[in-house]
Amino acid sequence: MAVTVDDLKNSLRIEITDDDEMLKTYIDTAEEYVTNAVNANVNLTQYKQFDFAVSLLAQFWYLNRDTDMAKTPYQVVSMIEQLRGLNP
Repeated sequence: MAVTVDDLKNSLRIEITDDDEMLKTYIDTAEEYVTNAVNANVNLTQYKQFDFAVSLLAQFWYLNRDTDMAKTPYQVVSMIEQLRGLNP
């Protein structure tokens, strides 16, 4: 299962469609970010932690568009570490 724009909108309680393209970009970028942080040569989509990390990261980017995002949220880092442990 992959994270969709509708999933993200439900999590963020967004009812309008104005930001759908931005949300899709955040999802796509978060998928690449998490994949590259774990192992770009492994298919991670089978793990629930992957979708959770992608969703959390995309939500974080959306909610913090106007602030310094120097650090990845702890929850995302934790999911990445778990995925690394599943894929040595």
